[in-house]
Amino acid sequence: MSSRASAVRDEKGVALPLALFALLMLTGLLVAFLTMSGMEPSIAANLTDVVRARYVAEAGVEWAFDQLVLNTNWNGVLATNGGVMASGQTLPGFTPAFGTYAAQIRNDDQNGDPALTGLPLDGGVVGGNPATDTNGAVVLTASGTYRGVTRQIQVVVRRVPIPPFGGAYTMPGVQGDWLASNTNFNIDGRDYLCATNCTNTDFAQRTYGINPDQTKMKYGIAVEPGTQQNSNPQISYEARVEQGLNSATKRSNVVGKDQTNPGSTTTGYNTVAPDSGVDPAVMQSFLDALASFSQTTVLQSTMACPMVLTGNLAGTYTSTPTLTNGCGANQAMDLGSRQNPKLVYFRGELDPTSTFTGLRLRNNIQGSGILVIEDGDLRTVGNLRWDGIVIVTGRYVSSIFDTGSNTTIFGATVSNETVWNEGGNQNQTPYYDGWFGASSVNLRYSQEAIDLVQRRLLFRMSTWREL
Repeated sequence: MSSRASAVRDEKGVALPLALFALLMLTGLLVAFLTMSGMEPSIAANLTDVVRARYVAEAGVEWAFDQLVLNTNWNGVLATNGGVMASGQTLPGFTPAFGTYAAQIRNDDQNGDPALTGLPLDGGVVGGNPATDTNGAVVLTASGTYRGVTRQIQVVVRRVPIPPFGGAYTMPGVQGDWLASNTNFNIDGRDYLCATNCTNTDFAQRTYGINPDQTKMKYGIAVEPGTQQNSNPQISYEARVEQGLNSATKRSNVVGKDQTNPGSTTTGYNTVAPDSGVDPAVMQSFLDALASFSQTTVLQSTMACPMVLTGNLAGTYTSTPTLTNGCGANQAMDLGSRQNPKLVYFRGELDPTSTFTGLRLRNNIQGSGILVIEDGDLRTVGNLRWDGIVIVTGRYVSSIFDTGSNTTIFGATVSNETVWNEGGNQNQTPYYDGWFGASSVNLRYSQEAIDLVQRRLLFRMSTWREL
């Protein structure tokens, strides 16, 4: 028994197998470590290539977005080469070794697009509008390639189309009337272009000339077609507005496209004309889009706390006037420039007496972009210079250029009354949609100024995702 127990407990010869096993394990770990160490530079290089390819794709997105901004209509891009905007494009100043990008757009008429755009399918059915954009949205896909690695980015590009205003002064509402108490005004539908000092931030230093291309010309005053509601006796919108031109001098101060001969210029009655391009529904759709736009802050003006913008007291004009309301608000407000136009939106409150001033402008103010005053009067008691679009819209509203004021607007000016019975019987108690006091008023159409606003302000990208 003693010898057998000793044999069982005999551990001689175990050390060698254990040592060999441990050596084998260490060798395996060493090989794995060396293998991983050898792969690490390759992994890092691949990751770098992926990141750089993504950056190149982002450059493609930015390039394509800039190209789309330059187009006021995307149908031509959609219909050309299947929407391919770039292929194998190099980065500016670099060779293909630093990466290339491609960019393509398509209309938002495919399955799943409403989830991307937040809009119904363009055309209403899948594939309904492949080359015709009707809702101001397209899907942009850009790919970037670097050292054989490709990455794709997809975004939605949207724009808010500006309505085709028919005149230097457009009155598309359901009620239209205006009064000029003197002859110191000029409403000009010829297309004006900035000629010199266009980048100067001081409006007064810029000069403007008339576009020789007469196809760009608009009416002096464009009105809603048809018979004006609540008129007794019945009268057309056109004839109602023409009543404000009650002297030869006033008629000579309204210039624009001749409605009887559209290729020529005229003055007076023949350049006060109905235009169906902008009606109450079109205006409301545009205003709804502006109010919901990502860059819009709607400022509330109330009868208890009406908004006032106060500019420089004398001398130079300012684009950063002080905003107050008599109830504690006191802040500088940026009204933009030609290089950086702004969307400025004031919303008032309902006042059937038509006496509420939603925004009062004092002293010397200038700006560029879109200025909207809704449900309240715009009253200019100082001096205003504006590049772009000024819209006074809503219920019981007026554009009032008060005695002693001086206003110059290049672009489009809109008075849009949305109730038909303002002031009861209009022929007895007129509440004018436009009132020109003993003031200087110059409303001049400028497609250039409107396009500037469209290109620099009313575009955005959303739903950025990597495919």
